[in-house]
Amino acid sequence: MREEPRGVMPWGAALYLLLVAAIGVLHFVVEWRAGGHRPRAVLRLAAVAVIGAGVVLFYRGSGAGTLYMLALFLSALLIARKSVEDAHAARAPAPGTAAPPPWLGLTRLLLLPAIGWGAMAVWTQQHA
Repeated sequence: MREEPRGVMPWGAALYLLLVAAIGVLHFVVEWRAGGHRPRAVLRLAAVAVIGAGVVLFYRGSGAGTLYMLALFLSALLIARKSVEDAHAARAPAPGTAAPPPWLGLTRLLLLPAIGWGAMAVWTQQHA
């Protein structure tokens, strides 16, 4: 196997990054169409962008400092909170509102590796 040059993202990571972007856009569209709190939908889309940036920062090898660590932590909290809200809405839907699709929460699980990549980017930046 040949070694990738430093700063070049492998094709598998690039495909995963596209999946993360698709998840962010999909969740944004579903929440926008449901008529939810739209500023929160935009904030969660930005959170997915921060999480996806962790993949890029990991392969770039620089730029993942303390500010990114804080942004990653807050982004993970926002995504986790939305998952809990959707789980509660699926268990006991409010009258007159549609419950979120059951597959929606499962797609958020696909963001976990990107959060890990972001954490490793911070760790390698701090200990390099």
